[in-house]
Amino acid sequence: MSATLSDDDLVRSLRARADLALPTMSLDPAQTVVAGRRRRRGRAVAGSVSAAAALALVAGVAVGAIPLPHRTPVATQAPRTLGSDASVEVAQNIWATNAPITRTAPDGEWLDLNLSVRLDALSPTGGRIYPVGVQTLDDLPDGRAGVTVAARDGYDGGDGSSLGTAASVTWTTDGSLDREALYPAAQRATFVLPAPVSSNSRSLVAVLVGDVPPWLENPRVFVTYPRGVGEVVDDVVVESAATFEVPTFRAPGTDGRLLYAVRENVPVTKGIVLSGDLHPFATFVGADGTTVAGEGCSRLGACALTADQVLERAGDGN
Repeated sequence: MSATLSDDDLVRSLRARADLALPTMSLDPAQTVVAGRRRRRGRAVAGSVSAAAALALVAGVAVGAIPLPHRTPVATQAPRTLGSDASVEVAQNIWATNAPITRTAPDGEWLDLNLSVRLDALSPTGGRIYPVGVQTLDDLPDGRAGVTVAARDGYDGGDGSSLGTAASVTWTTDGSLDREALYPAAQRATFVLPAPVSSNSRSLVAVLVGDVPPWLENPRVFVTYPRGVGEVVDDVVVESAATFEVPTFRAPGTDGRLLYAVRENVPVTKGIVLSGDLHPFATFVGADGTTVAGEGCSRLGACALTADQVLERAGDGN
């Protein structure tokens, strides 16, 4: 062997020594290329599936097949008062709550509606005047709220405690069930006034308490009595309908619902309770002119009145 190596022989010798010093390559180049192609195809398929799923979701929402959670819009509502008195005479001997007063009793806080009544003269406390109040109704299921209407032992040294629920008004807190064809009617709390023991006639007075649609912007409330509210003359009730505006006030509790309360005179209540006269109904008019009719409007064909027509019936040009 020659002691002197050519250039080609020297290069081959160095490559052989380098191969001995390095470990054998563990990856097959052909397999590596195939695996790379598989990964690229997988990513492309996954991207296509994600895009298709996103398009399907958008399409489902567009046709209403997939409902998305949403908040019910809440209108701006403020109590509407008529003057500054605690209660106002809105029609002949028909009084409505204008500025209720919060009071405290052993059974909790309640709103004095400033509409007083008497109980049956035959009861142990007959002849005494009692305020009528509303109080938050407890133990309702989630999504519901309401108030009770009751006479309270608030005068003549009473402590303001309830003498028993006379009526209750409830509503949904999110407004989801409120948008029916006709809005629920006010609830009638009927009380028996004192009467002579020998008299066969019953003296009744009622307080109506209702709530206001929560989606109307700063609404006004108009109550209609189909047979009128005039006094009975020779056993005949005034036949012309009477429509008048009533104030609104905040319900006790946390959701700020607006309520209205009206105390009827004795002849009107007796005609409705004892003789089956048509019940009153409310029409609600929003600041933008939107109207919502309450139950009972169909008997007078008043379910589709415009705001101007309601105001005309009430004799109000404002």
